[in-house]
Amino acid sequence: MAVKRKTEDELSMEEILAGQIPEAPEGYGPEFYGDEEDTSDIVESTEPENIQNHENAEQEAPQRDMSQLGMVGTKLTHNFNQHDPNARENDAKLAEAKGLSKLGENIKQNVEVRDGWIHMDKALLGERADFYPESWEFMIRPATVDAIRNWSTVDEENPLNVDDVFNEILKYCLAIKTPTGPQPWSQINSWDKFWFVLMIRAYTFKQGEQSISWNEDCVNCDAPVDFKLDFESLMYDLPDPEVMRYYDRESRTWMIDPAEYDLPDAPITLYNPTVEKDANIKAWMINKYQENRNAKVEGNFVKFLTWLAPKISKDQEIAKRQIKEYQMKYKSWDMDMFTFMEDVVKNIAVTPSTNISAICPSCGEEVTAQIRFPNGISDLFNVRRKSRKFGKK
Repeated sequence: MAVKRKTEDELSMEEILAGQIPEAPEGYGPEFYGDEEDTSDIVESTEPENIQNHENAEQEAPQRDMSQLGMVGTKLTHNFNQHDPNARENDAKLAEAKGLSKLGENIKQNVEVRDGWIHMDKALLGERADFYPESWEFMIRPATVDAIRNWSTVDEENPLNVDDVFNEILKYCLAIKTPTGPQPWSQINSWDKFWFVLMIRAYTFKQGEQSISWNEDCVNCDAPVDFKLDFESLMYDLPDPEVMRYYDRESRTWMIDPAEYDLPDAPITLYNPTVEKDANIKAWMINKYQENRNAKVEGNFVKFLTWLAPKISKDQEIAKRQIKEYQMKYKSWDMDMFTFMEDVVKNIAVTPSTNISAICPSCGEEVTAQIRFPNGISDLFNVRRKSRKFGKK
């Protein structure tokens, strides 16, 4: 017997939008959109040529039109496979000389602003590498001067704008290669989005040149501890080893059989949340709200949707049909199945922490601090000049 969720779960569309923004750094309010939001600027993102565009790799990540925000830079060229032999030979020599065959080996000594792509060592992801097929290869390139200029115009008070510019950086600076062809950059897991942004940042700037750091007192001995925000300092709550037996790495799916837990429901397949799905679900919600300002979406349903759907189309009409199908499945759950699925999602999700860690130089204990941006989030990709600043503002 199907049950109706508690009415308090039926949130207004405005509240849902505020709570379903794809991952962005902490410290931003719930204002997710303006009254005059225009969904026409949520369009398919353009992938780098010869890396993302492939006949078997359908692009599904909507991207806002940055021209409306004055954020359009020069279109970049990513045809690293089509470089002439001399260029490829020079790139190989540079990589060998700088020790950049795998990002991470010499990143602290050899980070320079350059145009080339390099392979990223998946080991840098730690255990989270297991949530991608073993054959996948990640490639990154440094943010260009144009991208950095665009970043400098980010509206820190608008989380949607911040998220858009994160996507802009990833679109131009991240590529995924597989034995069967390229995958869109937006196939990265949702929980890794900020990590990849910080990885690109590390490859863009020389070590220490653009450090985001601050100090706080150690809770154990009151000595000052230096905290630095980078890809190495991020922390995650990972699924327990005993639930990983349900996960298939190659298909990136979770196969859950409720019968193992004394429930009569059929086996269910869950899919890792991705940046692509986040963006298309967000576009569907904005469109639904604009069509009917009194529309309501159940908050719990949106939480489950990103796991239930293997993909959500960027086409609004197709997305409506897809989401309606998953909504019917969701509403067919009785209370026992609903509670079971809540436990499943809670246990299989990778949850980014809002804290980073450091070792106290005095007592040697590990201490944590809340992630923050002392000079604002725009400091992520702002270039600090060596010349004297004009004025005090």
